[in-house]
Amino acid sequence: MTHSVVCYNDNEYSGWPANGGIWSWGSEILVSFNRGRFQENNLFHRVIESDMQCVFSRSVDGGLTWAEVDFDNSIYEKELKQVPEEGFEFDENFVMRVGRPAITIKGDVYIVSCDKGKTWDGPFEFPSFGRENTSRTSYLIERNKKMRVFMSHNVLENPINKPFYDRAFVAITEDGCKSWSFVGDITDDAPRSVMPSVVRLDDNTLVAALRRRMKRPPMDDVWIEVKRSNDNGRTWHTPVRAADTYNINNAANTNGNPPAMCKLSDGTLVLAYGRREPGNSSLRVCISTDGGLTFHSDRAIRQDAIDMDMGYPRIVARPDDKCVVVYYIATKERPVQHIEATIFDPMSLNI
Repeated sequence: MTHSVVCYNDNEYSGWPANGGIWSWGSEILVSFNRGRFQENNLFHRVIESDMQCVFSRSVDGGLTWAEVDFDNSIYEKELKQVPEEGFEFDENFVMRVGRPAITIKGDVYIVSCDKGKTWDGPFEFPSFGRENTSRTSYLIERNKKMRVFMSHNVLENPINKPFYDRAFVAITEDGCKSWSFVGDITDDAPRSVMPSVVRLDDNTLVAALRRRMKRPPMDDVWIEVKRSNDNGRTWHTPVRAADTYNINNAANTNGNPPAMCKLSDGTLVLAYGRREPGNSSLRVCISTDGGLTFHSDRAIRQDAIDMDMGYPRIVARPDDKCVVVYYIATKERPVQHIEATIFDPMSLNI
């Protein structure tokens, strides 16, 4: 297991790769996260949100070393653009990032790159389907013009879990983003469902990991749920409580942590997530060898965070089936929140 520092600065707070995105091409990995000025305070996030920026960092050696990529954040200040008449081509160089850089995500826009994140175009408007989007980047490309996206929106008509109205959903474009169709919600119950991380098992079967939260006094219940679809996202079934994002014996009334999931060459699913608990927060992984029906071998791969403001991972599997998980953390050695990566072999961790 190898840890690497993606970025660190005593005056800059960098966080939330789960709010940005991750993409890989063999040994090349591109990750997006947010950054703002560090400010010591009594709030959960020690950052000045008003000047939040989108940042990209790239590794060309499988996650061992990282370098920031030039990116002009003024793209988010420009007027919305129209998708080209011919639509976008979803080839191996295409990248899409959803949502503006912020702590509270409003997923009304997206930007695209046709050269692996070297240059960007946009912003373009993502449809609301009649509800306010709270989306982060999550999609599967299926053909050169066809993409299935997995996002979230507020379902304000359900007051049971106030104020956590998010519900994950599926949408599709078949003409290179010129038009979008709503496929269906991933959940239909009261708990919050947001930030889906989705893998494809076969032509029709999808597995989605979801961040869930339910008000259950005296403290909220927060967990990672995994569901399956056998009809490409129209309906979902077999919910599995794959992991808890808090320790019931050392619980904190926090907002949980999102999942990051990838698939190895033999079909094994690797799930990474942050567990927030006072004095013992950790970045954890577990695996499924039956297509997401059960998860086991949960263990911590980082357990040196100095506070609960950590996690929000993204993960990719390299061609050698080693995994690279990227997350934010503050440690004794680097006490301001920053981005790190861990390279590990999920099959050799005694799991």
